[in-house]
Amino acid sequence: MPVVMMIGAGIDYGRIAAARGSLQQAADAAVLAVAKGIVSSTTDQQARSRAQVYLATNYRNATATVTSATIATDRLSLCISAQAQVSTTIMHIAGQASMSTQVTSCAALQGGISPNDTYEISLVLDNSGSMTRSTGGTTKIQALQSAATSFVGTMFTKAPGRVKFSIAPFAGGVVAVDPTVSTNRSLSWIDLAGANSQHWIAFSNGELTSDGKVDAVKAKADANAAGFTNRFDIFDKLKAQNSSLDWRGCFEEPTYPYNVQDLTISSANAETLFVPYLAPDEPDSSNNYGNSYLDDNDAIYSGWGGGGWGGGWGGGWGGWGGGGSSSSSACSDTASTEWGMLTHICKYKTANSISGSFGPTSFFGPNQFCPDNSTQTVLQLTSTQTTINSKISQLTANGNTNLHAGFMWGWRTISPVGPFAQAKAYSASGNHKVIVFMTDGFNNWGVQKRTIVGSDYESLGYYTYNGIANGRLPDGRSGDGVNYQSSLMAAAGSSSSYLSTSRGAEDELTLEACANAKAAGIEIFTIGFSIPSDPIDDQGLTLLKNCATNKDHYFAATDAASLNLAFSTIGTGLGSLRLTQ
Repeated sequence: MPVVMMIGAGIDYGRIAAARGSLQQAADAAVLAVAKGIVSSTTDQQARSRAQVYLATNYRNATATVTSATIATDRLSLCISAQAQVSTTIMHIAGQASMSTQVTSCAALQGGISPNDTYEISLVLDNSGSMTRSTGGTTKIQALQSAATSFVGTMFTKAPGRVKFSIAPFAGGVVAVDPTVSTNRSLSWIDLAGANSQHWIAFSNGELTSDGKVDAVKAKADANAAGFTNRFDIFDKLKAQNSSLDWRGCFEEPTYPYNVQDLTISSANAETLFVPYLAPDEPDSSNNYGNSYLDDNDAIYSGWGGGGWGGGWGGGWGGWGGGGSSSSSACSDTASTEWGMLTHICKYKTANSISGSFGPTSFFGPNQFCPDNSTQTVLQLTSTQTTINSKISQLTANGNTNLHAGFMWGWRTISPVGPFAQAKAYSASGNHKVIVFMTDGFNNWGVQKRTIVGSDYESLGYYTYNGIANGRLPDGRSGDGVNYQSSLMAAAGSSSSYLSTSRGAEDELTLEACANAKAAGIEIFTIGFSIPSDPIDDQGLTLLKNCATNKDHYFAATDAASLNLAFSTIGTGLGSLRLTQ
């Protein structure tokens, strides 16, 4: 009998050892899961309760209990202890029906990293008009300001002297530099010679090559002959007529694929230089255009009779009926087509502005979709907390949504190359490059039906240029494989809306940019601020999920409290989560 009991005890102890291994695995999973959600207000009791839920899910033993949970005083580690009763078989005969097993598991909280590590964090924050809408008695922009300020405070507390922030507010565009600083008009990365292929495409004086494409060489020559070396010269003419028409600090995006890459600036390659944003004056005599801010009749030919389009929409592009030149014309040549009227460079020589509001809330004029530079200018990397908080407090909601431009300018602020080139090298040891990308909406590039361009003029330009491809759009060689350059050419003159197609193009650019940033080693957190009364659709949420580093880096916020929780969780979560015991 004693021999039998000894053999039985061995069997039972083997079962206990196996059970203990399973309990340890369950406890490890529980401590990691709970550690991800630890915030400044989390108590030990709350951590224990959450761990109990995870333990019960992963360990099928009704007696399994988390007996304690302890968050370290520096809030950088969490330990839990768990125990369970394991039923015996042979030893049950001797009166011992069960045996107890105990385990302990500890995790370094996300953010519990080396005290020598540094952070470069870009806050890419949606400032579009929908951020004025209310959630629980506060506007979304106010909720963002509160959450972002708390996040900044968390990081400065956790990594004093080792954290820098940049802020890239975005709406329909991004104010990259302060236009009131005169030297910001002569930066080395700006296309001051007007040599970039996109510089004169919407100011091309109707110049076309024999195969129907914009003749960039002739367009540049015409601009130079009219007295314009670059777009700042046009702004000077506009400002002379109306001080509200001065450049507001936005730039247009480079051609594809430069506009989804961490671009190294080279004066030898004009395509790497940035073109100042200038929305063209659109023809006066078509109700289909929304941005006519110059008097075309005076600026091009004062004798024009206003006869309208010669051929009508159905029969192709006719000339301007009743048009003609006069001795009082501001230019020696005239425009006889819609394309010519739109792109006529000489109308900017006299720049006779018509009456209207040209402020940042009007979406009218040469800065049509460039936000207010007094509140929404990019803040470059800084370690001064008061400067960061001040910028957050100034954020103003207005305009539509351009996720691609916002993301790219955020990335550029933490890049060691590109326009700012202030950040550490990607290979710098112990340095963490992070983008926190928050939006309450999705890409929205406005339509202008029955025009030869198909759309509003944003940082990517028009959908098409008189049926000519937009070289800033994806060409199908990567990503989703769709040639959006070709797809949006059909928008010229169409009565159909290409809003879905243009959104697809901007989404593709955004996702390619996210993928390239992740490949460069940048950690990306995304937050969809989707309140019930103003939700982000499934396509928009999917984009944010796919942009993030992984599923744990994506957050959905439905009110001010959950937005604050998202930022708080990110603040706690920067760094690597790992078991320590």
